[in-house]
Amino acid sequence: MPPDLTTAEAALGSGEYGKSLELLEALAKKYHLPSKEGAEVRMLMVTAWMGQGQEEKAMKTCRLITHCKDAELRQLAKQMLSVLEAPSLERPKNWSVQLPILKASVISSKSIQSKKRQSIKSSKAKQLPPTGPTEALQIGFISLVIVVLIGLTMLLSGCVSITTRINLSGPDRLQLAWDVESSANQLLPWQIDLADSLGKNGQLVNIKNTSEGTQKITSPTLNSEEANLLLKSIFSSGADAGGLSINEPSLTLDEQNWVIGVRQDLKLFVDLMRLPELPGLKMSVIITPRSRLQKFIGDPNFVIKNDSEVLWVLEPGKINTLELHDWRWSVLGIGAICICILLMITLLLQTIRVRLGFGFPELPP
Repeated sequence: MPPDLTTAEAALGSGEYGKSLELLEALAKKYHLPSKEGAEVRMLMVTAWMGQGQEEKAMKTCRLITHCKDAELRQLAKQMLSVLEAPSLERPKNWSVQLPILKASVISSKSIQSKKRQSIKSSKAKQLPPTGPTEALQIGFISLVIVVLIGLTMLLSGCVSITTRINLSGPDRLQLAWDVESSANQLLPWQIDLADSLGKNGQLVNIKNTSEGTQKITSPTLNSEEANLLLKSIFSSGADAGGLSINEPSLTLDEQNWVIGVRQDLKLFVDLMRLPELPGLKMSVIITPRSRLQKFIGDPNFVIKNDSEVLWVLEPGKINTLELHDWRWSVLGIGAICICILLMITLLLQTIRVRLGFGFPELPP
């Protein structure tokens, strides 16, 4: 363990959050995600931010840690994220007893004595129990408790993770897929309505549901225009199934063919400004395959690059944009150019042979 990380943990344990964050921010520049060391540094940063009350920074970093390589750190980040995203409930006023404010006043001795006499007479006339009879709970209080419990159950069972997969299989050829996972280990009503809506609209997609609450939607290989229309249709159907009104996304793929290869410029625009805050909602995009020639520009979240894929986490309530610039070599184009070069070399050698007086090649007699 680096000495700076040990010092940061000691400062965090003693409650010096500012000092701990200074050390951790320097380490975060050295250790990047999705490595295990980068995730450990950012988990300590999340704890320090929670101590300072900066829950927004803590939640944003937790969403990034949920995609790291270490399974234990991913699970710990998910648990901490569920704690940060848990809603705070206000306690109704009728759940507590408010004592009246007593105002002191000057009372004469005669009035005190008369009140004592009246109290003695009333106590002799009727003996009341010292605390009074116990009353049953009111119907309003019971109804409120039931409503709160049902609301919490629906809220906790509504956590869902949506992952959009874009596979660039070739020039102007894309395959889209969606993985919808429910944390309740069963299909949500929203997932069932989404599948029914896609079936009624006649979309050429394959929908597979599991008993664990996982839903997989896969499309055939499409061109860029068809993929853009399908993305808008899926997005619109999901918003209608959830009773939401949000703007449609946009996917464009511009290509330039240079014979030996193709330059691809992929642009993805997702406007989530009108999306209300939904606890437990996670949205991300995974692009495959990944090559060394690819360049990415993501906003507001940066792109996480793995060995075989690229991960981009969407930010609810903001405009999310992603640009991908890639170069694909064309095997057919390179082969055609090599054949042309070999033919030119053959013609050149044949011309040199004729000039040297050997003539054209002939078959033996």
